[in-house]
Amino acid sequence: MVFVAVLSSDGRLALVADDLSGALPRWVLPSGSVRATETYGEAAVRVLRDVVGAMPVRGGAVEGCRWAQVPVPVGRSRREAHVFIFRLAAAGDPPEHLSWRGATRWTGPEQWQELCTRCDLPDVDVLLTGYLEGWIPDGRITLGP
Repeated sequence: MVFVAVLSSDGRLALVADDLSGALPRWVLPSGSVRATETYGEAAVRVLRDVVGAMPVRGGAVEGCRWAQVPVPVGRSRREAHVFIFRLAAAGDPPEHLSWRGATRWTGPEQWQELCTRCDLPDVDVLLTGYLEGWIPDGRITLGP
């Protein structure tokens, strides 16, 4: 599974409404499954294009990785969740709506911890804050316990 964190030029994060019909929207990071022929990075770019369309973006050099919390049967690969960070290249206010199939909401760092709880992605707020402030080194970072 890949999650795409799209940040505006002023450091706000794009959240999208999940597709649970009949319920109030739950605001989550855009995500998608990894196809058998893709790497995690290729899947993230595919999901990103679904989210932002042709808008110019810059990829971040930090990738958050969370290993499966439940045992995986023998012979099956471990389930992982990878969080890729992208920034909109254009300065100024982000677009009100992205190309994603649902509504879009832009949130500041004060709401990121709540996002972690809802998405079951421990430490995404720390990953994003560290990326923006420059104190997380480039490369893959393990999230959670």
